[in-house]
Amino acid sequence: MLDTHARRLFQPLFDTMAYALGRRGIGPAAVTLSAALLGGLAAGALALGWPVLFLALLWLSGLLDAVDGTLARQGGLTSRAGAMLDIVCDRAVEALVIVAFGLRFPEARLELLVLCAAIILSLTVFLTAAAALPASVGKSFHYQAGLAERSEGFLFFSLMAVWPSGVPEVALVFALVVLFTAGQRLRSALGFFRD
Repeated sequence: MLDTHARRLFQPLFDTMAYALGRRGIGPAAVTLSAALLGGLAAGALALGWPVLFLALLWLSGLLDAVDGTLARQGGLTSRAGAMLDIVCDRAVEALVIVAFGLRFPEARLELLVLCAAIILSLTVFLTAAAALPASVGKSFHYQAGLAERSEGFLFFSLMAVWPSGVPEVALVFALVVLFTAGQRLRSALGFFRD
C-alpha cells in the first residue's frame, strides 16, 4: 500500500539518486545487486544481535531497491530480465531476514514458519497474476497493489527488531496482513478474468 500510494512523495528523491548514479555509469542491475548485498548484510547484523545496524542496512537496501527501476526507466534500460532480477533479489533479502529472525529468536520459529507460508501463498497469487495479466504502466509485468507491499514488510521487520519480546506476535500479525493481501490480489485478478 505504501509502495503504491506514498511513492509519489519520494519519487523526486529517487529521480535525483537515479540520475546521479546514471551519470556515473552505474546501471540498474548493479543497483539491484547492491540492494541485495546490503539486505544480506542486514540479515547478518540481525543474526549477530545488532538491531541498529540491521535497521540502517535494511532501509538503505530498500532505498536502492526503489531507485533501480527509476534508473532503468530514465536510461531506457527496462527489461524483463531486470524485473526478474529485482523480484528474485527482493525475495532473497526477505528470506534471509526471516532466517535471521529465526536464528536470533528460536522461540518464534513456528510463527516465522507461518509467515513464510503466508508469503509463499501471496507470491504465488502475485506472480501468477503478473504472468497472466497485461503489464502495468511503468512496469515490466502486471503489478497488483495490496495492503502489504515491500515497505509494510520492512515496517514489520523493523518493529520485530526493536521489540524482541514481541517477535512471535508481530510475525503472526504480519502473516495475517500478507494473507489478506493475497486475498485482495486473488479477488482482483479473478475479477479481471471475468470482465
